[in-house]
Amino acid sequence: MDVKGKTKDNVKSRQDMKVYCKRPNLNLFEQEGKTLKPKAQYAFSRSQVKIICEWIKQLKFPDGYASNISRCVNLDECKLYGLKSHDCHVFMQRLIPIAFREMLPKSIWDALTELSHFFRDICSTVLHIKHIETLEKNIVETLCKLEKIFPPGFFDSMEHLPIHLAYEARVGGPVQYRWMYPFER
Repeated sequence: MDVKGKTKDNVKSRQDMKVYCKRPNLNLFEQEGKTLKPKAQYAFSRSQVKIICEWIKQLKFPDGYASNISRCVNLDECKLYGLKSHDCHVFMQRLIPIAFREMLPKSIWDALTELSHFFRDICSTVLHIKHIETLEKNIVETLCKLEKIFPPGFFDSMEHLPIHLAYEARVGGPVQYRWMYPFER
C-alpha cells in the first residue's frame, strides 16, 4: 500500500495531538533540526523485551493448557511468531499481569491487569449475573484508563469491543460453548 504523504499525515496527527489531547509527555519535539517523538511510558527498551522473551522461552504449562509457547519465541529478533489464538488468550488472560509487573509503571500495569482479569472472568466456566453486571460497569472505566495511556490512533472499533462482551456473556452464557477453539485445531 503506497499512500503518498502518509508520513506527513502521521506527523500532522501527532502535532494535532498536542492541541487536542493535552498530553505533554507525548508531544513531538525538535532536536538538531529533526522532529522526534518521545519514548512512551508503555514502550519497552530492547533489553526489557529480551528479558520478557527469555522468560517466555522458559515457560512450561501442564498438558492441554496451552501449546508450547516457548517454541514461538525468537530470541535473536526478540519477537513472538506463530502463536495460535488460544495461546494469545492464555497470554492475555494469565501472563500479562506476571510478565509486565516489574517493567511498566503501576498505573499502566493496573489498567492492563484489569483488562486481563476482565477477559479471564468473561471466559470462566461459571458466570453469575451479578458478577457480569459488575464487569459491564468496570470495563468502561478500564477502557477509559487505557485511553488515558495510549494515543488516540491506537483505538479503533476492536478496542471498544469489550464493552459489548459482558452483555453477550450475560445473554449467551459461558463463552466456552460459543468459541472457535475446538474447530480451529
